[in-house]
Amino acid sequence: MSSYLRFLIRTVIVALFSFFSKRFFDIEVSGLENDPETIHTYLAISHKRDLDSIVSIPPLFFHRGRRALAGEIQFALRADAFERGYLARLLPRPRWLSHLLYPISLGPFLHWVGAHPIEQLTQRAGTEWVRHLLQVEGDVRASEAFTPAFVRELASSARVSYQQLAGQHLSRLLTWRYFHALLPFQTLDILLEPVRRRMERYLALRIKQEISDLGVVLWNGNSLFTAPEGQLSPTGTLSPINSGLHRLLRLGPPDLTILPIYIMYDFMTTQRPAIFIDVAPPIPHAPSLSNHELDAQLQATWRGNAHFTCTQLGSGFLVAANRTRSTFTLDDAVNTISEQAARLVEAGRKVDERLLQPQQARERVQAFLRYAERLGLIQSADSLTWKPTAGDMVMKVRVGETGYGEAPLVYAWNELQDLLSVP
Repeated sequence: MSSYLRFLIRTVIVALFSFFSKRFFDIEVSGLENDPETIHTYLAISHKRDLDSIVSIPPLFFHRGRRALAGEIQFALRADAFERGYLARLLPRPRWLSHLLYPISLGPFLHWVGAHPIEQLTQRAGTEWVRHLLQVEGDVRASEAFTPAFVRELASSARVSYQQLAGQHLSRLLTWRYFHALLPFQTLDILLEPVRRRMERYLALRIKQEISDLGVVLWNGNSLFTAPEGQLSPTGTLSPINSGLHRLLRLGPPDLTILPIYIMYDFMTTQRPAIFIDVAPPIPHAPSLSNHELDAQLQATWRGNAHFTCTQLGSGFLVAANRTRSTFTLDDAVNTISEQAARLVEAGRKVDERLLQPQQARERVQAFLRYAERLGLIQSADSLTWKPTAGDMVMKVRVGETGYGEAPLVYAWNELQDLLSVP
C-alpha cells in the first residue's frame, strides 16, 4: 500500500511539474532515445535555474514509464531543501505568504518520495550556517561564532544594533525577524578561525556520509537525478564539476552510466520563453575514467549537444554592436542572427529551428530587441532602428547567486562563448 501511494504521489508531482512547465514555457525535448533506460544511471543535468528539475523531470520520467514513477529514479537535492524555511526562501514575495510558509519543513516528505540531501562544503545561506553552528558549537552567542565584520553586516540588514546582535544566541537568529537578513549565501569566511576549522571537519564528515548513502541508493538498483556542478551557474558558463561526483563513482557500481542533460533558456524575449532540454549520448562505465577525463567529457558533451537560441545569438549581435557603438536595423539583426544559426547547423550544432524560418526568425529577433529595449540595453532611433546603450560588460554576482536577472546580456553572452568553446 505504501509503495502504491508513493507511486501515486510521485505521478501527481510529475504531472503538476509538466502542467506548470507547459503552462508558462515552450518546452522542446530532444535526445530521449539516448537514455539507456538502465539502472545505475546518473542523470546529470547542467544547472542554470531552480526550474531545471521541474522542467526536465516530466519528459524523463514519462519516457522511462512506471518504473521511474514508482521510485527507480531517486534525487540528490541541496540540503537546505530539507530544512524549515526553504519554501519561504523560494517564495520571498508576497511577504505575508513567505511568513506563512516559513515554519514548514519539506524534509520528511522529500525523503519519502525518494530525495536525498547533499551538502556544499564552502557556501550556503546564512540560516544554514546557523543550523550547523548549533550542532557544532551549541547555542552560543553570535559574537562567539561569527566574525565582527559579518555581525556588523547582519545587524545592518536586520536593522538592529551591533551590540544587540552580537549578544543574541544562535537559536534566536532562526526566528522570522532575521530570516531575510540571513537569506544571502555566505562562505566559511564569516566564521571565526577556530569555529571555521571545527565546521570544516563537521561538514566533511557529513558530506562523506551523504555520498556514502547515495552510493547505497545506486547499488540498490536505482538511478540518480542531480546536478554534478553542485550550484547554479553564477555567470552563464558551466561551473566546475563538484568533487562529490568523483567520490560517488568510487563508491557506486562499476557499470554506472552518466547521462548528460543540458538545459538552455531562451529568456530574453517578450514572447513566450522557451526551454530546450537536450539529452546527450551517455558516458558508459564512468568509474573507469580519471577525474580529469570524466569532467572534460561531461562538459564537452553538455556543450556540444546544447541548443543555441535567439537569446544567446542575439547577445552576440548586441555585444558586437555595443563595441562599435553603431546603429542597426531590425533587418541587420535578423540577417546576422539567422546567418549564424545556419552556419551552426552546417557545423552539426543544434539551433532553435525558428531561427531558420525567415518569418519566425524575424518575430523572435524582434521580441528579443523589445526585451533589450525594455532593459535599456538598446535605444530606439525610429520604429525599426536602434543604437546600443549597454555600457560595460561587467557582472557582479554575490556568492550563491546568479547574474541572469541583473545582467541578462552578459549572462547570455557568457553562455554563447561557453557553447562556442567546443568545435
